[in-house]
Parts: sequence; structure tokens; C-alpha cells
Amino acid sequence: MSTIKEITVFSVGDANDLSTWSNVPYFFTKTLEQKGFRVKRINIEENKLLFNIYKYTVFTFLKLVYRNSYHTYFRSKLNYHLTKKKIAKALKENPDTDIAIFMTFSFTAPPSFKQKVVLFGDWTYLYYIQEFNKHSPYWFEKDALRREKRHIESANSVIGLFPLSSAFIKQNYNSKNVHYLGNVINCNYELNNEIVRTKIDSKKILFIGNRKYLAGALELITAFKNLKSKFTNIELHFIGLTKEDLKVNDAEIFCYGYLNKSNLLENKLYYELLSQARVIVNTTKDWGGFSATIEAMYFYTPVITRAYPEFTETFGKDIDFGFYVNESNNLNTCIERILQKNENEQVQLAKAAHEKVKDFTWNNYIDKMLMEGKLI
Repeated sequence: MSTIKEITVFSVGDANDLSTWSNVPYFFTKTLEQKGFRVKRINIEENKLLFNIYKYTVFTFLKLVYRNSYHTYFRSKLNYHLTKKKIAKALKENPDTDIAIFMTFSFTAPPSFKQKVVLFGDWTYLYYIQEFNKHSPYWFEKDALRREKRHIESANSVIGLFPLSSAFIKQNYNSKNVHYLGNVINCNYELNNEIVRTKIDSKKILFIGNRKYLAGALELITAFKNLKSKFTNIELHFIGLTKEDLKVNDAEIFCYGYLNKSNLLENKLYYELLSQARVIVNTTKDWGGFSATIEAMYFYTPVITRAYPEFTETFGKDIDFGFYVNESNNLNTCIERILQKNENEQVQLAKAAHEKVKDFTWNNYIDKMLMEGKLI
């Protein structure tokens, strides 16, 4: 029987807001409440004014020399000390806290807090620097890295959202309490019973991603234009980007910009597009929008992406719910193969996509976190 009654969750942004970190804090805290825990939500987002001052002074200077660094005010000593005070104050005001959960590796509880501390995140700052920015840490990044290492090694439990980043933590930090519990779908919309039929008849190609994924979006536009003469009724739909971002004005290309799930109308539009999409495409190198992709898969949507490491570690180097773009199988060919499939083949693809992720629910995830993470 669990002795845990109250959990304080620290997130970088408002955990009640669906727009915070791909909806993760929202579903994380809501599911804990559904399981009977009292949840205290603490927003440790950095001060926006100080963030912008730093951005246009220190960060601007550093980018002139260190172009592939994304060091921001969030990693600064000043923000660290201000946030430490905010954390200590919150724990003092919530003395019944049984567990403090941090949805970041960048902060932790003060030494005076004697209850359990759990760190939860997608990847560490060191992983981000080495795997995404592709460089060794710069001198101004090392303070934040030392702090992060201290937090991870002192936590009672560390939970990673991706398999390779979790393995990285085990290899690079002195912690025996690192857990990978699978991934999770951030969805608050009920599936329609007719969804597979809708997709079979659809000619809508969907892309989800902001300007970080611009290279993949532009590659898709080129492929789309090449295929229009052969498939005259196909449409291309972009969530997260505008026509100004893409510099397009085609009648068959629809752009919605960022859709905020906290807004009822935008939420409805987002899930209508997911429900109607024939295929989701994001071929951006190194990272193809994992969270959006698996959410689309839950909605029976086949996938076209590049074989980036976290995706292949999760689903394998060969997939039966879509195609990997590579040297022998370009994007044009992959889309054409999807569009040319007969009804039975389309149904198989759609069902295979859903089957791969149907158990990635927050209910299952929190159960595993509580048990395998040894929190109860």
C-alpha cells in the first residue's frame, strides 16, 4: 500500500497549460491526480525580462563566436540561484510533500529536503550538446553541466523519456537509479470509430513541426510539387508553420501555424487533421518530431521519416507502418508508395501504426513509473 499522498511537481512552464513542453507536464500531473495523489504544481520557468536581456546581450555575443551553441539565460548562474530560491520556498510552503518531481535535469531540491527526489526529462544538457549540437562542451556551458551532474547523481530516481538518452545517463553519470519506462502519447481526444475509413479515402499529407524542422518541411514541399501531376487531388497540411515561413502560396498547401491545444477550437482542428491524414511526414535529419509522430500513429496514421537513432531504437530499423527515407528510397518514392496502396494494404498500414503505440498511455506510464521507478 502506498504511503505517498502528496507530490510536488516542478515544471518549466505552467503544468496546467497544454502548450507547455509538448503537453507532457499537463498529462503527467493530471494522471497522478486521477490515481488519487494530491499534486502541487510549481512553475519554475525563467523570468522573461531577464531571459530577453540575456538573449540580446550575452547570448548574442556568444553566438558570434560559438555559432552551434544554444546556451541561454535558463542555464545561467543567475537563473540557477533565483530558481533555487523559488524551489526552496515552494517546498517550505508545502511541508506535506512526500516526493518532489522535477521535469528537468537542470534543478533539484535543496539538501534540507529529506523526502524522495525524482528527475524526469527527455535528455540531459550534455546529451543535447553532443548529439544535437555536435560539439564538445564550451567553457561557458560547463557550470550548468556540473550542476546537472550533481543533480542526477544525488536524485533518488532518474527517469528518461527516450531509450538512448536514458542509456547515455547510465553511461555518463554515477547513478544506479536510472529508468527508461517507454514513451507516451500526449492526447486528450477520443478516437472516432470511422477513423480508418476516413484515412483510406483521404489525400491529405500532414507535417507537424515548427521552424526547427524547416529543412524537412521544404523537402516535403519539393516532393509534393513533383507528385501533383500524378496525384492531382492531394493536399499538403502544415501544423506549426505558416505560408510566410515556407514562402509558398499554392492553393493545395494549407498552413495553420502553431495550434494551441488549450484553445478548444485549435484543439479540435489539430485532432481533425490527425484523424483525416493519409500519412504524416517529417524527414528532418537527426530528429523528426518524435512526440507528434507517435501521436499521429495512435490515430492510425502511417509514417514517413528518416531513421534517426531514438526512433529506430524504439521501433526498429525496419518498420511495417510506413517508410524510412534513405539513399535508395527517396521521399517522392515513399509518398507515392503510400498513395498507391490498395484498400487492404492501407488498412494494414494504419492498424500497424496504431498497434505499435496503443499502450503508450499516460495511465500505463504512471503505473510503471510508480512501480519500476520504486516510488511506492
